[in-house]
Amino acid sequence: MHPLSGKTALVTGGTRGIGAAIARFLAAAGADIAITYSASADAAAKVASELQKLGVRAKAYQADAETPATLPQVVGRVVADFGGIDILVNNAGTFAGGMVGEIDAADYRRIMNVNVDAVFSLTQAVVKVMPDGGRIINIGSVLGERATTSGLSIYNASKFALAGLSRSWAKDLGPRKILVNDVQPGPINTEMNREDGPNADYMRSNTALGRYGQPNEVAALVAFLAGPEASYITGATINVDGGWNA
Repeated sequence: MHPLSGKTALVTGGTRGIGAAIARFLAAAGADIAITYSASADAAAKVASELQKLGVRAKAYQADAETPATLPQVVGRVVADFGGIDILVNNAGTFAGGMVGEIDAADYRRIMNVNVDAVFSLTQAVVKVMPDGGRIINIGSVLGERATTSGLSIYNASKFALAGLSRSWAKDLGPRKILVNDVQPGPINTEMNREDGPNADYMRSNTALGRYGQPNEVAALVAFLAGPEASYITGATINVDGGWNA
């Protein structure tokens, strides 16, 4: 039997990159999958179809992380369709930079809405329906551990906040045996940060392994944390960064 058979996972931002890889790994482990998307309905439908071919139930839900107050409605729809939520992966995120004194207030609000407020709103709703023994896995960033260069303050702040929420929620939910962890990717080859992009040489030169990671290398850790063998891991921030933060 697959380790996650009978479980339902909700993965936000599951249409591409790390989110799509996580959805595939969880499905391969036997979980039914609900994914959210912001605008790319066709891409979401394609991922859901791929997951169904793995023998699990899968469905995509439109959800805009820039309006966090709407996200509890998605939880209700997923529960109605799947019967519950055992695993929550808060993956959806966005990026903006800028030097202090020059940061656009709209960029600040968007970063905090998507990277922090949406995670808070969705998790608040999910823990009310999640059974004891569930899993919450937040996808943070190595930039939630240290500031590596200038111009990243609002993104840094959002990911530091996510690390703090993860640790505190682990304490809150420990009595229910719900495990909460923060996975912190470093340079990963996605559309947002391509391994052939303008910053690629800098990124590679600052990793111990001298290369970008691949989405599957993050997804494999998430699938492990979602499974039964990770039963004594909670409140952790785990880097998948090729030694970037070493």
